[in-house]
Amino acid sequence: MQPADLVAEPTLHEPTGEVVVDPSVSSDASRRRFLPGLWFPVAVFAAWRLVHVVITYLTIADDHPRESFTEILGRVADAPLAYDGDRYVQVMHDGYIGWRAEMPNTAFFPFHAWLSRPVSWLTGSDTVTINVVMTLTAVAAFVCVWGVSKAWKDEVVARRAVVLLALFPSSLFLWAFYSEALFIALGAGALWADRRGRRVLAAALFAGLAATRSVGILVPVVVVLIRIVRLRRVDRWALAYAAAGVVGMGVVLWAMHSQTGDAFAWMKVQDAWGRTLAPPWESVRQGIDNLTPIDDPDTIMIPALIARNWDLWCVVIVLAGLAYAGLSRKDRWPAETWALGLVLIALPLSSAVLPSFNRFVLATWVLYPVYGSWWGRWPRWLRVVSALAVAGGAAYTSVAMVERFTEWPYPRFIG
Repeated sequence: MQPADLVAEPTLHEPTGEVVVDPSVSSDASRRRFLPGLWFPVAVFAAWRLVHVVITYLTIADDHPRESFTEILGRVADAPLAYDGDRYVQVMHDGYIGWRAEMPNTAFFPFHAWLSRPVSWLTGSDTVTINVVMTLTAVAAFVCVWGVSKAWKDEVVARRAVVLLALFPSSLFLWAFYSEALFIALGAGALWADRRGRRVLAAALFAGLAATRSVGILVPVVVVLIRIVRLRRVDRWALAYAAAGVVGMGVVLWAMHSQTGDAFAWMKVQDAWGRTLAPPWESVRQGIDNLTPIDDPDTIMIPALIARNWDLWCVVIVLAGLAYAGLSRKDRWPAETWALGLVLIALPLSSAVLPSFNRFVLATWVLYPVYGSWWGRWPRWLRVVSALAVAGGAAYTSVAMVERFTEWPYPRFIG
């Protein structure tokens, strides 16, 4: 008989690499073990969200010292609509209407807006809708990063991963009405479900992922290829995951075609947003050039100089993390870790512009467990010093980023 506190942990079945779950383990024991661990990512989310609300409130209150507490709270509630948030609201209500504009909203995949539409119908309020949707998707992102990190490593690494996610200065985009929270939740959730043997759920999440952002289709492609290599055959779940990705992307192509007459309008609009393909060093060079002051009061770049610096730091962060995940011999990671990281960051890094890169690195969620595990292998003195440095630097940068994003009535572009 199994001890009462054992759970159905996935194991690697040699020689195929198939992940299986021991059916003899009690589901009641599984639930008892699961719930005590789940509180941690939820608690980290709650603390993170409270801190960001306070920073937002203080920023707006400073801009409007004569307004009442209630009026400022109203502005805080609308803060997630800045920049791309307003674009997703347009897609939620009107689809891709106005797609002939100079910078049309066809650059944005619709699944995030589609999930928000029922909430909008029920509440009749954009403010309520965006805050409900972003709260739910952000919680899901924290929980799924914790879950897949625990499945890959252990509870300690999983807890470090969600703390790093909260500390990451670009995490403000998890409460902004952007697609990052949903993208992380679906991607990490799909890998977590696959690792736990919940493959029907994984396939459903892959379909949603492919309809959330353009690189989403590449995630099931990577998982399928690794699965085929690992099993040395094409099984039904490899086919199911591939089909799920095709269905998700196919729905997006259908929506684009039916509303704009061009299924690939999302690709053709990238020039208007300044995102043409270029060698990675070109985007880095352009990012360095953005640090040079420009005598133009209307530019959206220089007022958010903190974000331009952060974009360059993110280049180092993502490359170092993925190199460690792929090359480390002591801390072995599943091939999905570094392969997914490369896929998620390759296109943003090969863009002609670097602004927004910090947001794309935020969505490269494999970095959080990687750094959480790597940090644990450092000498104690280095862990203490680095923890203080990261916490201090992240706090300073986070405050500056939130302040610029929530300045009222003229928020600054930071990603």
